[in-house]
Amino acid sequence: MTAVGLVLGSGGLHGAAQHAGALAALVEATGWDPRTADVVVGTSAGATTAVSLRAGVSAADLHAHYAGAPLSDEGRAIVDRVTTPLALDRQATGEPAAEERAGARSGGPRSWRPANPLLVLRDLCSTARPRPVVALAGLLPTGTRDGSSLSARNTEIHPDPWPDQPTWICTVDLRTGKRVVLGRDDVDVAIGPAVQASAAIPGWFQPVEVDGRRLVDGGVHSTTNADLVAALGLDVVVISSVRTVGGAAGPTGYRGTVARAWHARTLWREVQAIRRRGAAVLVLDPTASDLAARKVLADGSPDRNEHVLSSICEAARVSALARLALPEAARARRLLASATEPPR
Repeated sequence: MTAVGLVLGSGGLHGAAQHAGALAALVEATGWDPRTADVVVGTSAGATTAVSLRAGVSAADLHAHYAGAPLSDEGRAIVDRVTTPLALDRQATGEPAAEERAGARSGGPRSWRPANPLLVLRDLCSTARPRPVVALAGLLPTGTRDGSSLSARNTEIHPDPWPDQPTWICTVDLRTGKRVVLGRDDVDVAIGPAVQASAAIPGWFQPVEVDGRRLVDGGVHSTTNADLVAALGLDVVVISSVRTVGGAAGPTGYRGTVARAWHARTLWREVQAIRRRGAAVLVLDPTASDLAARKVLADGSPDRNEHVLSSICEAARVSALARLALPEAARARRLLASATEPPR
């Protein structure tokens, strides 16, 4: 039996649209159903896609959602469970302190006190690989936006407390700067708050309190967190990465911003760790042309309207199909196709 891991990285609304296009291409090229993955690792936007898959939404329906096409009857029945409007600009009603909230409501100054400046010192003194985004998260003020609507929507689409199949949602503890993997670590949390925590961008969203921890976006540690599957003995790992470009075939073959260069280097290290255990790895990320077209769309449509997301989704599908057709993808493609065959 072929064991498959699926890693879905961070990337906001654009990332969710890209995941939908990449997953649709996988089904088209190999017949493999992402809902059947032996383990799914989701970070931020990838966490929302992971929950949709575990709730039973097919890759075809995810693609249809962003393409503006009709969903299947099965997909529509699941999606219609979601009734809570997405309201991510709303001020939180818990933290920060009452006087800070009053200032935000009245248009007055908010507190710019760093959330945890000690994270900078921890990073400087650590002998492990630097995590500059973790240090930055500590320097930013505590976020004040309320992400509870995201929690409610994921609870509605997946009413059970947690998926039956392994589903790992990545977050970061704002006190220690350490990664916390919900669904794997010994942390008592339901799926809705887990996704809210995984998407809690430092400095913008209020951290999510879980078991005495203040958790924020798992992309602070890594935009993909693909290293989590390295030791699982999987046959093939599919990584949908939003924050890199052109694949992670090597440490220097990169074009783009400094941030994307850093994320690409991190992903390359993660991929090498997986390959050392013998698994085939397939990285699906946007091409330079995809990003250039995305910038034009964003400049013309600052509201990130449905046309922008539809275009991103379709570009991701086309790019993924092209990546899957390359000779270096042959082993992963073959393994994914074999994962669709019934056991003998």
